[in-house]
Amino acid sequence: MNELETLRAAIRDELEGLWDDLDTARSSALNGHWSMTCDFLVDRIKMLTSLVGPTSWRSIQLPLLEDGIYQRVHRDLGVDAPVDMGAVAQEHIRDTEAKERMIREAEARRARVPNSAKTDFNREL
Repeated sequence: MNELETLRAAIRDELEGLWDDLDTARSSALNGHWSMTCDFLVDRIKMLTSLVGPTSWRSIQLPLLEDGIYQRVHRDLGVDAPVDMGAVAQEHIRDTEAKERMIREAEARRARVPNSAKTDFNREL
């Protein structure tokens, strides 16, 4: 890999991290949707995208795709970045089912703990 390819790979890696940071910033925003941090991250994403092109939608967090943020950022840049929303919907279903399964498993484990153990634990607190 030559220096230019190495630099482009590093920028693409940084872009994936910025998209992840944007998803986290949205979740942490006071209103749960957007903040000044989000604006800052979008500006950085736009700057780096103009250098190496769009990050594949398959590397983007579901809420950013479902809410159209990924699409809007690229539309603002005039960059074609199509998203297969059917595949996004299927991934959302799989993600939801996996979360529900984890909750059921945790509840089943909790139900198996003897009441005496729960009482002992509460006394220690």
